[in-house]
Formats: sequence, structure tokens, C-alpha cells
Amino acid sequence: MSQAPVRHRTLVLSGSLRTGAVTTQVAHAALAQELTGHEVVLHTGLDQLPLYNEDLDTDPALPVVAALRAQVASADSLLVLSPVNNASISAALKNALDWLSRPRNDAPLAGKPVTGLVTGYHSHGAEDHLEAILHATGALSVPAPIPVLNLRTVNGNQAAYDPRVITAVTQALAALHLPDPAVA
Repeated sequence: MSQAPVRHRTLVLSGSLRTGAVTTQVAHAALAQELTGHEVVLHTGLDQLPLYNEDLDTDPALPVVAALRAQVASADSLLVLSPVNNASISAALKNALDWLSRPRNDAPLAGKPVTGLVTGYHSHGAEDHLEAILHATGALSVPAPIPVLNLRTVNGNQAAYDPRVITAVTQALAALHLPDPAVA
């Protein structure tokens, strides 16, 4: 059986650096989705990015920064995931978004469709912080149908297989992957 050609590529950024974190499991749930014509890939290496510092934002860019920017530039959309840390998104994700919002006149996030999901026992408005940050970066924020995954209702040990997680991820990816009008 032949596979449909990939028409849309979504890059997943997980703001959790811990291997077994629920947010990382949510990222793996996104990778497991098989949407026709839609490829989902996970960026790894946010832990390798230095804290954003304009002195380090040089031309040419640091190799780790250049690699992230190239991966985002080549994607059609982004799914960003974050645990709720102190009533906001994770520092690792915020740092990555800072790097991706520059250079100001040629930022890989500018105009890029992005949706986000946050995971926590209470969001404390982290989803609103993420929305504000995406807006400030120039990204095209696409609202997630289910922006918060409440850890009181999600199986934290098996989050990648939890029906609530799969529903949230599937709906978020579908919101990013609108049908090609030329095909419809």
C-alpha cells in the first residue's frame, strides 16, 4: 500500500527536558498520530540551547541555534508543549521561542502557524502566557481546541495512550493542518 505524499510537516517542541515527563509523553502521542499527508517530527535538544543573549546571537548563528532555526523554518507549523512551571510556561520553551523570534526581520517564527498545549494540575493561566508570547514573536497563533491537559484527569504514567491526550493532540494537529484547497 502506498503512502500519501507529505503535504504538511509539523515540528513539535516540548518544553520539558525530563525524559519521562508527561509533556514529553504528550509529544510522543503527537508523533504517533497518522494523519493523511501530515508528518509530525519532534525536535530534541532544547537543553543544548544557551540562554538567549544578544551577544551570542551572531551571524553566523551558533550551530545549535542555526539547526533549530532551520528545522522551524522548514516546518509548515509548530506544536509547542509545556508543563506549567510557576504559573507560566517552562523556561526551556520560553528560551527557545526567544531564539526563534530573531533576527527580528527574518525570524523563523514570523507568520508560522503555531498551537500550544500546557500540562499541569492547574494551568494558572499558562496557556494565556503562551498565547501572549507567540503573539509577541510574530507567530500565527492557532488556538488549540483543548489548550490545557489537566494532570488530575490524565494518567501521568501512560499519558501518550490516554484518550484525553490523544483527543487533544489530534485536534491540535488538525487545527494546524487545514486541507489544501487545491486538492479539496
